[in-house]
Parts: sequence; C-alpha cells; structure tokens
Amino acid sequence: MANKSTGGAMNAKMPEKILIVEDEHMLAFMLEDMLQSLCSCDVSHASTLADARGLVESQAFDFAFLDINLGKEDSLPLAKELHERNIRFVFASGYDSKYDSKSITAPLLRKPLGIDEIRSALSQDRPDDAAERIGRIG
Repeated sequence: MANKSTGGAMNAKMPEKILIVEDEHMLAFMLEDMLQSLCSCDVSHASTLADARGLVESQAFDFAFLDINLGKEDSLPLAKELHERNIRFVFASGYDSKYDSKSITAPLLRKPLGIDEIRSALSQDRPDDAAERIGRIG
C-alpha cells in the first residue's frame, strides 16, 4: 500500500494499519479523517477495552492512538499488550503526564489533536521523538 508524502518527516515508514481506541465517536471520526488525509492507511476504531483487544487479536496493527479514559475503564491494559507485541502507540488524551500510568511509559498527545502532531507521531521511528505537544506518561 502506498503512503502519501509526509512533507519532510523523519525516515520512518508511515503506518499502514492504525487502531483508534476512543469512546467519543465524534473524536474518533475526526482523528480518522485526519489520518486518511496524511497516509493511505487502513483505520479501525474501538470504543471499549474489550472491542480493542478483540481487534488487536484478529488484526495486525502497526500503530495505535489510545484515549486513556474509556468511560468506566482505561486503556492502560491495552497499552501494555501493544508494548509486548511491539506495536507503536501514543496516548491521545486530555489528561496530563501526571496521570497514574501504572509504570507504562509512552508518549502523550494532548487533545485537541492537531494535524502536525499526528503527522509527527506517525512519522517517527519512536513516537516519543515526536512533536512538542507530546508529553510523557510514566
């Protein structure tokens, strides 16, 4: 699958299969639209931890955007699973870096997400090297 140009981004390969874990459907659709404008990628969406885990079990993702708070649950168990599977991910959340991450270290993109931050996160070999609006969790 061909990827669109990243306009001077780093040398990392743009993801081809992206998972969005977000319980606010409008935000998930907005992120999906931005992703589709940046790369020729296949995007899947889950709004619960169980649905996200099912998608990760059945599909081969190479990047994920995780909202931390999914209503009555959080995405931290999924973050641990993605880390163990060597799948790059960033947290996309309104929380700041003081959130209790349960010893998970990952980049944090603060909402509202901008196209430049998304492009930067996608185009880095390690998302922690991404845009200045990305903080650290953990």
